[in-house]
Amino acid sequence: MSWFVADAVDRAFARTKKCLLEPFDFWKWMKLAIIVLLIGGSGFNSGGGGNNYSFDESDISSIPPVPAGAADTFQHIFDWSSSNMFGIAFVLIILFLLLVLLFSYISSVMEFVFVESLVKDDVRFWKYSRRYLGNGFSLFLLRLLLIILLLVIIAAVTLPFIYIVMGASATTSPGFTASNAILFIFLLFALIFLLAIAGGVVSSFIGLSIPVSLYTGNNIFRAFMMVLRNFRRDPWQIVLYWIGRIVLGLVVAILVGITALVVILLALLIVLVIDGLLYIVLTALWPGSAAVWIVLVALIFIQLILLILAIAFVSMPGQVFLRYHLLTFLQLWYPEIEIPIFDDLKGPGHEEAPA
Repeated sequence: MSWFVADAVDRAFARTKKCLLEPFDFWKWMKLAIIVLLIGGSGFNSGGGGNNYSFDESDISSIPPVPAGAADTFQHIFDWSSSNMFGIAFVLIILFLLLVLLFSYISSVMEFVFVESLVKDDVRFWKYSRRYLGNGFSLFLLRLLLIILLLVIIAAVTLPFIYIVMGASATTSPGFTASNAILFIFLLFALIFLLAIAGGVVSSFIGLSIPVSLYTGNNIFRAFMMVLRNFRRDPWQIVLYWIGRIVLGLVVAILVGITALVVILLALLIVLVIDGLLYIVLTALWPGSAAVWIVLVALIFIQLILLILAIAFVSMPGQVFLRYHLLTFLQLWYPEIEIPIFDDLKGPGHEEAPA
């Protein structure tokens, strides 16, 4: 039996080479890096700004006395804030969840943009983004439903165990002993391990469903069911696919990790030299001024953004290779799906179409 997961490696590597190096296009790399960053960017960083003040004794002495009754007003405001602390926390949590959902939706849209860009070897960020807003929303809904189902399963499994472990039953008295704690932790880790495996399996099916949805004209839900039906028809190739993808993922992660580490070290060296020289110049121009630190903090923030882009830039080829490997495997495993990939190849052993 031919192992499609192994057969797809050479073709995926050749397609990656053609896409990224024949010819090399910096802006193409950068657009692909941004797409990959957004796909993996379900998390986000948020920050707030404010004014910085510095006081001396003259500032303090110039503060006018507090008017009569103002202290009671301030106390009332403070008490109101304290009583509504949980409300404020609730609003912040809701805002955080909304932002997470927004970035998850963007990530789902970028999944389709990424596949279309690689299949056509033509990266059109805004055009494909507008085209696949609906597809991305369907994928977002599928993932959201699966997360809800996962939470229901966790609740259904853990709550009875918690009830038993805590000894809260008609025949035992409540209590949380050391042995109960150890048992609960063991069961919790076992559940997390099983859910991680299940999540990886479902994610692999979703990854295969995205190009199926794109090139059959079906929504992601129907494409997901098509992949599951083909899995029942030929399950062993998928089992080998999971094993092979774990190996490929580890290899890519090691190579990307080494490259990213080199980039980080070089960037830190350059940043230390530049920021150190700039600090010397600024302190000479504005000795003892807060403007020195304002400039440095702004510069460090810009450097951090550039570092993130640089890491995404050098790690992007690994993700391109893995996605080409998925597409090539899908061509072999599910030949009924016609994927119009740019080199017009169906898989290993086929010759290129004449120009």
